[in-house]
Amino acid sequence: MSHQSVVSSDSSRSINLNSQVLRGLAILSIILHNYTHWMYGAIFENEFTYQSWHVSKLLDYLSHPDGRLPLQLFSFFGHYGVVIFVFLSAYGLEKKYGRTTKEVRPLPFIWTHYLKLLSMCIVGYAAYLLLMIRLTGVPENGLLNASYLLSMTSNLYATQLGPHIPGPYWYFGLMFQLYIIYRLFLFRRPWSVVTGAILISCIAQAVISPDGAPMEWLRNNFIGSLLPFGLGLLYARYEEDLQLSKMGYTLTALASIALIFATSLSFISWITTPFFVCTLGISCSRLLPKGINKPLAWVGGISAAIFVSHPIARKLCLNLSDKLHISPYLSVFTFFIGALLLGVVFQPILDRSTKFFLKLAKH
Repeated sequence: MSHQSVVSSDSSRSINLNSQVLRGLAILSIILHNYTHWMYGAIFENEFTYQSWHVSKLLDYLSHPDGRLPLQLFSFFGHYGVVIFVFLSAYGLEKKYGRTTKEVRPLPFIWTHYLKLLSMCIVGYAAYLLLMIRLTGVPENGLLNASYLLSMTSNLYATQLGPHIPGPYWYFGLMFQLYIIYRLFLFRRPWSVVTGAILISCIAQAVISPDGAPMEWLRNNFIGSLLPFGLGLLYARYEEDLQLSKMGYTLTALASIALIFATSLSFISWITTPFFVCTLGISCSRLLPKGINKPLAWVGGISAAIFVSHPIARKLCLNLSDKLHISPYLSVFTFFIGALLLGVVFQPILDRSTKFFLKLAKH
């Protein structure tokens, strides 16, 4: 979710545009998932643990679907937008630092990227916390829990810190860990080291219980995200060699959709699902027409602001939907528009916050 620098060549501009399109697709998937899985009758996802009964419920529903089919698919699969963001973060890091001849010192690198994450997290979390205080009162241990979150250490705890901490903000702690791993262990390392890290991640998940606390901890922390992160690094390095024809991207997209569904049906294959999410995302960013790419790229440009502010729209729209008993699709549409509008409002705030914190990094 980091900002990418504007580059001069036509080829680089094309790559950057596709990244923005992919970022737009990812944020829309995330916010729609984060709304639909709170709706009545939603089919829950397998994001941090693998629950076989979630799969059974999905298959049972698909055997006799109703008019809520798109909403249920977002509820079950939409969280994979986070995988795309992890992939893009690694891709951006490698493009910016991987081939540079300049010295990249570890501590300044880690400190600068912590401040970038903090500048985004603090804006959204503070606004959401104020809303929750207004609606439900001051949360218990709120100051302590906020300190865990803003120090990017909340992911390290085995249990949830409290219901007042909304789901999206765990992502910042994950990314901080991945920045550290990148600079200390993967920066300018050969492809074999990156591939080894991916294998370690997959093996670590495969040997523990799919639905227990250890799996939830792994998936909340860097070990559970090394697959998409490593793929992002490798794709950034070998992107030119991996270009396909339009037909190639079409076939890859179709195969990826089938494999995302198929691998989601059993535990061991579920560990590999992020690979096919990444190949689908890359293919879609290359295949979508310009008429769709432009608005998606615009959404991608404010994706960080949407990400940090959409829990506010979610809370308000869910409350409104419960009180007025409006239809599911009208409820989702109201939230969708609200989330985009909040993103537009929060973007300049985010820009100012980032500039302020980056000044601290220079001192």
